[in-house]
Amino acid sequence: MNLIRFCLLFSIICFMGCSNTVSGSSGEDQFAEENSSSSKNSGKDENDGAGKSSSSKESSEDLENCVGKIGNPWDGTTAKEFACGSGTKLSPYVILNAEQLAHLSFIVGGNDADYIGKYYKLGADILLNDGKVIDQKGALVADSSKLHKWTPIGNSSVAFSGHFDGNGFSISGMFINTTSSHNGLFGNVSGSVSNLTVENSWVTGGKFTGGIVGLNIGTLENLENYAAVIGNEECTGGVVGKTAQKQYRYNSVLKNISNSGIVVGKKNVGGVSGCATYATIDGLENSAIIEGEIQVGGVIGGIGSSSKNDIKNLKNTGDVIGQNFVGGVSGHCGASVNGSTPSYQCWETSTWPCGIFSNASNTGLVIGKNYVGGVLGVACSGTISNLSNVADIEGEYGTGGVVGSLAYVTSKNMYNTGNILGRVYVGGVFSYNKEGVTSAAYSTGKVEGDSLVGLMIGYNYNTTMADYYYLEQGELEPFGENNGGGVATPKTASEMKTEDFAELVGEDFVYDSGLNDGYPVLSWEAE
Repeated sequence: MNLIRFCLLFSIICFMGCSNTVSGSSGEDQFAEENSSSSKNSGKDENDGAGKSSSSKESSEDLENCVGKIGNPWDGTTAKEFACGSGTKLSPYVILNAEQLAHLSFIVGGNDADYIGKYYKLGADILLNDGKVIDQKGALVADSSKLHKWTPIGNSSVAFSGHFDGNGFSISGMFINTTSSHNGLFGNVSGSVSNLTVENSWVTGGKFTGGIVGLNIGTLENLENYAAVIGNEECTGGVVGKTAQKQYRYNSVLKNISNSGIVVGKKNVGGVSGCATYATIDGLENSAIIEGEIQVGGVIGGIGSSSKNDIKNLKNTGDVIGQNFVGGVSGHCGASVNGSTPSYQCWETSTWPCGIFSNASNTGLVIGKNYVGGVLGVACSGTISNLSNVADIEGEYGTGGVVGSLAYVTSKNMYNTGNILGRVYVGGVFSYNKEGVTSAAYSTGKVEGDSLVGLMIGYNYNTTMADYYYLEQGELEPFGENNGGGVATPKTASEMKTEDFAELVGEDFVYDSGLNDGYPVLSWEAE
């Protein structure tokens, strides 16, 4: 394990930033040079137009009456006012430099009533500290004693209730090093943050720590994180530490968000979000190494219990390392989880439901101990569908190619082609399935363990099943123990690598000889 972790940490992504320049025509501090830009080493292709925060940047003509120097690193001071604008949707306050961004942090922290619920927009890239803050492995390389420390916008007492549009620009050189809670560029958000990239930054904090937002009960959209994030307590995420319900009525929203920065934490550690409950989520991706102890996921550390959860379109390509409740996409969805025991509770009623969880894939190596899955460590109640894993999964107790363990769940349209290694309760699709309804699944990976080992399910209890298929592999049976029914059908590799087999396993599967080594994929993956 230690050797694997050592090797993984040397493959982390580069970080980069860029700064654009706009023109000004009035005010003593205006920066008049037009269309100037400087590139910083980040590992991103500046000509790549497929980034999340790709909204159109404000033209110089739109900002001709704005005041403020552009492109200089932060001097640690706070501006007295914004560059221009009146804070309305049509005329947002414009921020051109770090001093003006610090002004936003100051007025939000002071809970200034004149700025509550207002609109804000970046007009240039913001540089909080000059030079390289982190290296390619996500390690802090700058002299921290010489860095300006960033105070998050919003804190444990005050949330940012306005609307912040990054306008396709980036914020780089951010440095946060604390043991307190609510950390990130924004500490606490009840409004919205969109169209923004954070890069070449270092964030270390207590609970609710993220590269961009600590705690979110509002809407986050079109965000990218390249910062290294380290959490010392619960809910650590590359982009947002925790996303939760607003006013006990409305789901928080995460949409089109990606993380490429290394994330290390303890409890509830995720590539995009550490914790998520009462959440509407669509389009999250992680490509970095994620490492934690309990409730660790490539995209979301842990998904709390709520029938209102509506979570879809999640992809993980980074390696995930943890101990208990570890998943390539999420450590768990629903259930009452005790990570230190480890144990979980799941009732037939909707006491601890997952909600709706669909369209999730994992291609990163997953290593854990107890309740480890290619997509989910544990699932309770609710509906999960269109899930896939193609990576190797390693655990000890409760290790599954798609889900480690699940109960009272309706599950459909799943496949695994990775090799699964465990000790007790080991399965190509699930290690354990209790009283669920499941259909349309196949597994081709090797499955190894000591007890209750099956090519499909390690232990199957009173589950209603249909359309289960597995690749024949010697004498190993599809079920380690089948208590209460259920049938799976063996197939050869040549039989499975056909269009006919894709139609046989389910209408949501498609065949493309150029994908997945010729085995069928889910239709959402082929789009």
